[in-house]
Amino acid sequence: MSEVFIGRQPILDRNMKVFAYELEFHQGMSPNQDYVKATTELIAKTAAEVGFASIVGGQTAMISLPKEMIGTDALESLDLTSNMVLEIPNDILKDVDILKSLKEIKAAGSSIALENFTDEESSIRLSGISDFAKLDNEAHSDLKLKKMVEELHAKGLKVIAECVETEESFQYLKGLGFDYFKGHFFTNPIIINGQKLSGNKLTLLQLMAKINDANTDFFELNTIISHDVALSHKLLLAVNKPSAMIPVRVENINDALRYMGLKRLKFWVNMLLLSQIEDVPQELLVSSLARARFCEQLAEKSGHKVDKDTYFLVGLFSSLGAFFKSPIAEIVVEMPLADDVKEALISKSGDMGAALVCLTKIESSSGQYGDLSFDNIGISDIANIYLSSSAWAQEAVAA
Repeated sequence: MSEVFIGRQPILDRNMKVFAYELEFHQGMSPNQDYVKATTELIAKTAAEVGFASIVGGQTAMISLPKEMIGTDALESLDLTSNMVLEIPNDILKDVDILKSLKEIKAAGSSIALENFTDEESSIRLSGISDFAKLDNEAHSDLKLKKMVEELHAKGLKVIAECVETEESFQYLKGLGFDYFKGHFFTNPIIINGQKLSGNKLTLLQLMAKINDANTDFFELNTIISHDVALSHKLLLAVNKPSAMIPVRVENINDALRYMGLKRLKFWVNMLLLSQIEDVPQELLVSSLARARFCEQLAEKSGHKVDKDTYFLVGLFSSLGAFFKSPIAEIVVEMPLADDVKEALISKSGDMGAALVCLTKIESSSGQYGDLSFDNIGISDIANIYLSSSAWAQEAVAA
C-alpha cells in the first residue's frame, strides 16, 4: 500500500473566508519508495474515487508537488483551470523543461504560487511568473516581513503567510499586510479568561446539550424543537430541500422525526444551531463537521464501531471552544456529558481523546505524520478518512 498521502490545509483571506485549500503530498515511513510514482498513482486514484473538487468544495485547490512531477503525466489527472494554483519551489530557475511546462500550465488557466519566497536572485526572478508568494513568517523579522510584502505587492503578487496556528498570529500578520493565511488558526481564537458566556450563547449551548443527550427521545426532541419557532422554520426549510431526499413534503417536526430518524435529525439540528452563532468563519462549521465525521469513521474502521455515534459527537464538540470563544473546560461544565466524553474533550484522554490527538496531528502543518496511527489504522488510511470526511462536510454544508 502506498505510503504517500495527501494533507489538506485551509487558506483564508483577511475576512476569515476560505480562499483555497492547499493539498500537500507527504511521504510516510517508506524512504526507499519511488515517491514520484507513488504520488502519481495517488493523484489518479484520488481524482477517480473522491475527486479533488469534492475535497475543496468548489474552492480553489492549491497543489504542492515535487518539482520532478511538474510537466509529467502526473498532471493529467488534475483539472488545470482557473480553480487550480500550482505551487513551485524557488530552485527551478535553471530547469528549462520545468519553466516551459509552467508557461503551458499558466496558458491553460492555472495560477502559480512561489513557495518560500526569499530575497535571493532565483526567488526574485521566479516571482515574475508567479501570481502568489508564500512567506515563512517565522524566519524573518517584522521589518523584513513588512518590506517583503510591500515589494511583492508592488509586483502585483498576493502574499500568503504560512503556519498560522492562532487567531493572535492571524491578527498580527494581517497588520503586516499579508493577504492570505494558511492554517487552522480559526479553531484557536483569542479567549478572554474570566468572561462569562452571554445569555444567548448559554441558552444555545444548553439546547445543544439537551438535543444530544442520549436519553432524549423522539417525543422530547419534538417538544424542544417545536418550542423554538426560528429553529423549527429553518429545520423544515432544510429537510424539504431535494438534497435531503425525503419523498414527501414535511410540514411539521413530528413528520421530520418520522421520516429522517433521530440520529439524522439531530445532525441537522446541530448544524443549524452552530451555523447561527455570530462572529465565526463559515470554515469553522465545515471543519467541525469534518472532525465529527473523521472521528466517527475512525471508530467505524477500528475496534470501536459500537461507539461511533459518541465519537461523532466528540469530534463535533471539539471545536465548541472556537464557536463560543471560551475554554473548552468551561463549556463542558454546562453540558450533561458522560465522563469519558468530558475527559476526551478537556484532556484528550481515553480512546476518544486519542482520536482527537490523531485528528489534530493530521490537521497540522508540521509534516510529522509518518508514524501516525490509531489502533490498527495506519497513516495512509487515516489520511484517506480525513479527505473523505472533508469532502462529506463540504457537501453537507453546501446542501
